[in-house]
Amino acid sequence: MVPAAAEAPVDLLELVLRTHDEARAVAAEAAAVCANAWGVEEALMELLANAIEHGNLGIGYELKRDLLARGAWDAELARRFAVCEQAGRVVRLTRARAPEGWQFEIADDGEGFDWASRCGTRPEPSAPNGRGILLAQALSGAPLTYVGTGNRVRFLVP
Repeated sequence: MVPAAAEAPVDLLELVLRTHDEARAVAAEAAAVCANAWGVEEALMELLANAIEHGNLGIGYELKRDLLARGAWDAELARRFAVCEQAGRVVRLTRARAPEGWQFEIADDGEGFDWASRCGTRPEPSAPNGRGILLAQALSGAPLTYVGTGNRVRFLVP
């Protein structure tokens, strides 16, 4: 019996999500084509979490730090998903085949942020948050490119 050939990945994959649970599933699916699938999946999770929390739900760095310190993070996320006008916003994850590898893009429905001032900055070592951008770059092995107001980010995995 001849084993079935592995199905070739599609050239374009577009996924829409709202929550962290959905993000975990789509990150795994999108990253599966990469040689460094685990690293790309974790990089996508960092960026998807940023899009959900900071972009769509409008939770800033300082508020997140405070909520984490008080043990109120999960409750605030649940509250915002239940009642916040931003709760209906979505995050879009696109993976496209490029000549050099796989291009990933994450876009949220938020206002964006001053990405130029955040990229390359290091969080305080004792801070419970603020490492997402740095982790995503390290885990994916690819530089991030923010587009426009900062509510879209791209990276290319060879």
